[in-house]
Amino acid sequence: YEVAKINPKYPMRSDDSAENAYKNLLCVQTDNSGTKGVFFDTGRTKASLYPSAADVFSDKDCNTEFDYTCNSRATSTLSSSSGHDTTDEFFLLGDTIASTTGVAGSSSIAEAFGGALPLPKADQRGYCNENNRVQFGESTYNSNDDVSNTCIRPVGTLSTTCTAEFDYKRFVENMFVSSKYSAAIAADSTTDFVAVAVSSIKKGNTYLYGNGGGTTLPTASHSGTTCSNALKSLCYEIVYDVDFKITAVNARIELADVDSSSATFVEQDFSVEFSTMSFPNSALSLDNNNLVNRTRSGNPGYIMGRPVLGGRVHPGESKAVLANVKGMQVMSSVNGECDTTGGFNANFGTSVQFGVDMSVGCSLSLTAAELQNLCVNKVSHTGNYLYDPAPAVTTGQSNIPFWLTSMYNDTSTTKVGIFGNADPLDITQWLDVTQGAFANSEPAYDALKLSCSNFPTGTHYKFQWTYVGSTTNPQAKIMSAEVSYSSQEMKFNNDRTGNTAEQKFPFSVTVDWTYKELNSEKYSPPPPPIIFSVPYDVFYPFQIDSPATRSGGSWAVLALSAVLCVCMVF
Repeated sequence: YEVAKINPKYPMRSDDSAENAYKNLLCVQTDNSGTKGVFFDTGRTKASLYPSAADVFSDKDCNTEFDYTCNSRATSTLSSSSGHDTTDEFFLLGDTIASTTGVAGSSSIAEAFGGALPLPKADQRGYCNENNRVQFGESTYNSNDDVSNTCIRPVGTLSTTCTAEFDYKRFVENMFVSSKYSAAIAADSTTDFVAVAVSSIKKGNTYLYGNGGGTTLPTASHSGTTCSNALKSLCYEIVYDVDFKITAVNARIELADVDSSSATFVEQDFSVEFSTMSFPNSALSLDNNNLVNRTRSGNPGYIMGRPVLGGRVHPGESKAVLANVKGMQVMSSVNGECDTTGGFNANFGTSVQFGVDMSVGCSLSLTAAELQNLCVNKVSHTGNYLYDPAPAVTTGQSNIPFWLTSMYNDTSTTKVGIFGNADPLDITQWLDVTQGAFANSEPAYDALKLSCSNFPTGTHYKFQWTYVGSTTNPQAKIMSAEVSYSSQEMKFNNDRTGNTAEQKFPFSVTVDWTYKELNSEKYSPPPPPIIFSVPYDVFYPFQIDSPATRSGGSWAVLALSAVLCVCMVF
């Protein structure tokens, strides 16, 4: 308004009504700058951002810090934190879901399947492993893509397995699922739990229950070499509301007959579908942000307990990463036994979880002669489970069992995502897992002691992580990663039980996490440079000549205009 009085320009009109309109307003100001505040001091050099594994893990103090390699009998520090408080009622993505079994309202209520809703998956041999759990919000079945989760179950003694392993009712009958994350299992109550209901049972093309079929649940039964109504597939249909609490759990079941005279194994399919009470548009599109399927364990920082993103350099594009869908994996044991038939895939099966120390083990059964042959001649006692890291080297180098090797052996360096949302199309967002030597020397066999030394028996992963970004919203990232190998003496003690006697020899894979605490510093970005645009008539009524006709007099006019402009501003 004041400028308009000093420098009027028609047809412009101005009065103080605009100013009066704001006199009765209350203005509230908050500083939500993304570049101003207190931040973790990560340093400015590559060495401080991503220190070498040798510098990070070489000075481990076993007296003050936990480390599997310090003491093989140390107590584990496994954590089951899911990222939120145990009193929260809502579920978060990836949470396990508590389950109980028993008769409602009675004292027979107890944990079912270890206290969590199961989702059997195939182990290294393809057998159904019921220790896997349903994770909230993570469906394993998509009717559009017909993606399934299959595993096999041995027929065994059909008279026993028919009404045990192959009976679908153990997954649904008298089963209750927690409706909220903080639900407690009470002995005399099913409060905060919903019953698992059967929505339909199909056998071949006929519905035995639901969908216009019968009203009585069929039962598995055994007769001769046949098991009738054996479980073929099971899908849990879980419905949750807008508060992320479970409101219903239904089971969709398919049955089949099993003939033990013609079948040794039976393939089963287990899946879970999550849906909300309101149905959003789930079509694949850029607008729905679901055009590209991509695994994440945080955004951007890792969430505690989520799988570490793992992969290797893409074979067709050196600037991209071929990421493993299930993240970084280490070996899994089958009934405690090492996988001697899995070959290159024997080192998969167990996901490495961010921030969670873990130890996975298996045992290898050998006779004294097989131990000697393994140690001296580097020959597998069955199949071919030894990996040769240096085929051209014939002495001074030990072979290593496949289940102890890193994800991609040494054919390609294993990479882990620095942040939980590392982009597979940008290799700079991934970090190499530095690999140590397979063995210090060639294995040595002592015939007098029946022992083998210097043979690899353990793999040890070490990760260093920290928080970065604003201290009010810290983001977890991986700073450094290393994998190394160790050996323990393999001594045969059953020498008095005959030549065919076997002894179990242990192997293990450990994962250790170390937190790096960073200092914080207050940061305010510098003021922006004073380069701004002004109206074309800011120097009115003075005139500035064009550069083509500029003269000494015009410079004087320009200087005078600048002085008047400054006076107007102040």
